[in-house]
Amino acid sequence: MALMKGKNVLMDLLHSENVEYVFGIPGATEIEFMDALEETEGIEYILSLNEIVSAGMAEGYARASGKPGFLNLHTGPGVAAALPMLYNAYAGNVPLVITAGQQVTQLLQHDPHLSGDIVATAQPYLKWGTEITLAEDIPVAMQRAFKLAQQYPTGPVLVSIPYDILTEEIEYTQKPNTKVYPHLRPDAQAIRQAFDLIKNAKNPVILVESGVARCNAQDEAVRFAELIGARVYQGWMSDVNFPVTHPQYLWDLDPTSPPAKAVLENTDLLISIGAPMFGQGFFNPEPTLPEQLKIIQFDENPWEIGKNFPVDCGILGDIKSALGELNGLLDSELPTDAKESATSRRKEISDEKTGMTAALEEQINAEKDSQPIAISRLMSDLKNTILPDTIIVDDCWSSSAMLRRILNLTEPGSFIRSRKGGSIGSGLSMALGVKLGAPGKNVVAVSGDGSAAWNMQALWTAARYNLPVTFIITNNATYRQVKLTRKIVLGDYPLNEKYDGMELENPVIDFCKLAESMGVEGKKARKPEELVPTFEAAFKSNKPTLVEVLVENPPK
Repeated sequence: MALMKGKNVLMDLLHSENVEYVFGIPGATEIEFMDALEETEGIEYILSLNEIVSAGMAEGYARASGKPGFLNLHTGPGVAAALPMLYNAYAGNVPLVITAGQQVTQLLQHDPHLSGDIVATAQPYLKWGTEITLAEDIPVAMQRAFKLAQQYPTGPVLVSIPYDILTEEIEYTQKPNTKVYPHLRPDAQAIRQAFDLIKNAKNPVILVESGVARCNAQDEAVRFAELIGARVYQGWMSDVNFPVTHPQYLWDLDPTSPPAKAVLENTDLLISIGAPMFGQGFFNPEPTLPEQLKIIQFDENPWEIGKNFPVDCGILGDIKSALGELNGLLDSELPTDAKESATSRRKEISDEKTGMTAALEEQINAEKDSQPIAISRLMSDLKNTILPDTIIVDDCWSSSAMLRRILNLTEPGSFIRSRKGGSIGSGLSMALGVKLGAPGKNVVAVSGDGSAAWNMQALWTAARYNLPVTFIITNNATYRQVKLTRKIVLGDYPLNEKYDGMELENPVIDFCKLAESMGVEGKKARKPEELVPTFEAAFKSNKPTLVEVLVENPPK
C-alpha cells in the first residue's frame, strides 16, 4: 500500500483498464488531471476544438476497438456541449467512460462559475453516473464505471470529480477490476418455444439491427436465415449485421412505415434479432403490426424485449449464443417438409433480390453522366476505387440508402453509422476515433454538407495528429433529409423547391477552403469523370484529405 495523490491513482486505474487515448478539451477544472496525464506514459491525449468532436471520436474508437472510449469533459458546459453525441452513444449502447472536472468542493454550495449538477445534466443519456466527494472513492467509482460500461446492456457512464480531490493523498493498492463474462446463455425453454414457432411458419421475416454486431453474431444470423428460408431486412442499418450482398437480404424496412404493410400482411412470423420493437418516427393511428403476426424477439437488453407490445417468445441473453443453440436444434430436428419449404423460399427470395439489383443497375447506368453528380454515380465510383480493408463511416443521411445498396458491405466492422440515436454531425469525428481504434484499417467518412458543418473542427484534429482519413462531403447546399421528411409529413411535392430553414446557400459553404484553413488538403469534384482520379489520389495520399463532391438536388 502506498500514499498517492488522487490524480496519480486515477492514472494508475486508467493504465490498468488499458486506456490508450483520452478524448477531450481541458479547462481550469482539468488542470490537475492534465498535469498527471503529462507524466503518464502510454496514454495519449487527443485534443479537439469542440466537445461534439471529442465525444464522436470516443464513440468511433469504442466501436472500432471493442474497448470503452474514454472521454474527459470540462465541467457543466463541456458536458452540456457533448449531449448530442452522448444521446447517440446511449441509444446505441456504446460503452463510454466519461470523467468531468467539477469545481472545488469548498465552492459547490456557492454556485461557482461553470459548475452545476453535472450528473443530472447528462443523466438522460447515461447508464450510470456519480459525483465523487472523497478521494478514497476514486478507485471504487472508476472501477465500477469501467465494469458497468462494458456490462450488458453496454452504454456511457460518467464520474464527476471535483479537482481538489485529485490533489488529496490516499493510501492505495492496485487491485484488478472485476472480470465480467457478459455472454449469458438463453433459457433452454425459450429456444424450444422459438423452434416450435419456426417449424410451423410458412412465411417468416427476419429483422436485424445492431444487437447482432454488439454480440458478434453475424455468422449465426446468416446461418439462421438460410436454415429457415426467411427474408431479411434492417430497420436501421448502423453496422454490418448481415451481408448486404446475401441473396436473402432485401435492404431496408422500417416496420412502422407504409411500405412495410405490404411485406408484413403476408408474414406469419416476424423474428427480431437485436432490433428495437419499434420506435416510430411519425405517429400512425393504424396498428403497427397485423393481428395474426407471431413474434420472436432476441436481445441482450431486457428493456427491449416486449417493450412496446407483447411478443410470443422473448429470448434474453447473448445473441450469438442464442442463435447458435437454435441453429443446432434446427439442423437436427427441423422436419423434412419444413426444410424443403425453406429451400423453396430461399430460391424465391433470391429471384426477388436479383430483380432489385438489376433495377438498381439500370438506375446507376441511366444517371452515370448526370451533372450535378448523381449520388448513384458517386457511390459506384467509390465502390470501384476504395482500398481493401476499408471502414466506411456514414453520416450522409439523405444519400445513405444509396451508399448501403451499392457498396459491398459484407464484413463485420466494415461499416459504422449512428446507432439509432440519430443526432447528425458525428461522422467526421467518429472516423478519427475509428482510425485510432483500428489503425491497420483504411477509413473513409462520407458526410452530407449539413452533418459536416456540425463538426468541421474534426479536420483540425485530423491534421494535428496526422490521421490519414478521407472525408467525402456530398454538397448540395440543402438539408435534403429534412425535405424528404417534409414529404412524408405533408405529402408529395417538388424536392427542388426552396423552403425556410432547409437551404444552405447564400452563401454556399466551400468545404475545401475550410479544410485547408485547418491543415487538411481539399479536393473538389464537379463532374462525374473527376470522381475516380480524385478518390484514387485521396486514398493513396496517406494523409487526411477532404473530397467535396457537388451532388444532385433534388435527389432522383
